[in-house]
Formats: sequence, structure tokens, C-alpha cells
Amino acid sequence: MFEFVSGGACQCCGFNHLFLPDGLKSLVDACTDLETDAANNELAAAEKSPWPPEMRNQVWADRVRLRTKMKREMADYRKFFDKNERSDVERWCIDTLGAKGLRRLFQMPRKEISPILGSGYNIHSAYAIVLCAVAEQVANFKVTKFGIDARGVAEIAFEELLAYDRRGGFILPINEGNMELCATTFMDMMVSLSGPKLLARAPKVVDGPDHEEGDADGPDNGREQLGEKGPSFRSDRRMVRLLIARYWANRIIDKYNADVNASPENDDTMGSANEKENEAE
Repeated sequence: MFEFVSGGACQCCGFNHLFLPDGLKSLVDACTDLETDAANNELAAAEKSPWPPEMRNQVWADRVRLRTKMKREMADYRKFFDKNERSDVERWCIDTLGAKGLRRLFQMPRKEISPILGSGYNIHSAYAIVLCAVAEQVANFKVTKFGIDARGVAEIAFEELLAYDRRGGFILPINEGNMELCATTFMDMMVSLSGPKLLARAPKVVDGPDHEEGDADGPDNGREQLGEKGPSFRSDRRMVRLLIARYWANRIIDKYNADVNASPENDDTMGSANEKENEAE
């Protein structure tokens, strides 16, 4: 598994998923944000997929690789909030940036997804195309009539607030009246980027005294169903929203550090990990 997530691959054919003894099942199981029922449904759908097995496995391999790399970055957000009080950052957003500044900050063109995946995470496979297509679903999510994808209070509130504008791309619809609510909602989401989980799982539910615990993400919970056992892109939509949240969180960190932590001893950018490596050398 370490060889796989580190980018190792077969020298003759280049397929990194060949290092996994259970094949596709290992890849699906490695996406730990999928509840049991959802993972089983995804595995069954993937095995019946018309996609060539190599492409299908590569998509799942990159799903795991993206999660692994993003988990490593969670420490950057923990470090930021270890040095800065959440309430101070939120107050700075409201008082310093204001509604106009926040409106400008909370914009992300949809076309940014592809370069983020490519340059930030080295994802250039069919999975990048999948995520760009899924971004279309996220942009038009209210039209799809799908249920809420998110798990946890912060992620649900962020999903419900996120909107799409033809000119501005993904936005938070901020005005003078809702500025503080929007700032609080995003700050909750920004704090959640530091962990403990990359993506939360739904809590277990019990149907009755004679039933075992089940997953809240089962087939009859009123959420998306694309055919009886078709693939669900719910986890991919959650990843797209996570990429959007990180894009904005990084902008806030950069601006806050430049404005508040301007002195060299307080300057703590997201590249601090590289500075540590240089010091170690």
C-alpha cells in the first residue's frame, strides 16, 4: 500500500494498482470515507462498469492517491490554528476584508479544478476528467435534486451555502446582511480542514432492537440513486467541495499572514514544511 500511494508502479506496464493483492477491492476499501454499504455498492458497480479494467482501476487508484496527499496537508491547517485563534481570524475577515473583500476572495473559477489536480497533486489520469465532470454537478447541484452529500455540521453548512455564478464560478453569496453568518460558516469548515478526518463518515444507525447497526448511507436514505446499483459520485462531489474550501482557506491564510503575521518570526506560510526540510539538510 505504501508503494502504491507513493506513486510506485510496475516497471513494464506502469500500472500501480497491480501492487494491491485484492485488486479493485483494496482500492475501494482504501477510501475510508465511504460507509460500508456505499463501498459495497461502488465495488459492485465498478466491477460491472463498461470502462476498460485498467482505466477503472486507475481512477480508483487516483481517488486513493488524492486522499492520501490531502491528508498529509491537514497538518498545515493544524499548524496555522495552533498559532492563530480561530476567533481572531474570523474577526479579521469581517473587520478587515468586509463584505466586498470577502466576495472577491470567495470566488473560484470552475476551470481551476484541473490545474489544482495536475500541478498540486499530479493527477492527470481519467480521474481528473471525472472530477472536472463532477464539478459540473456541484455547480448545478440544486438542479440535480440530489440529497445532501456532506457529513458533519460544518461540511453540511458549507455545502448548503456554496453557490455557483456564471461569471464568478464557485462563490459564497455574501452581502452586508449575511456577512457574519457566512464568515462563521466558512471558518467552521476551515477549522475542519485540520482534521481529525479528511472527510467525515455518517454515524451508525440502528433500525430496531432486532437489527444490527447499519450505515446511514444505505440505499434507502433518500439520497442519490443512479440506477439500482449504478455508481455514485457523491464522494467525488465531496472531494470537489473540499478542494474549493482549501483553495479559499489558503487564500485567507496567505492574506492573514501578510497582514497580521508580517514579521519574519511570525510569517508561517503553507510552504513551511519545505523550510524545515532545508534546515534539516
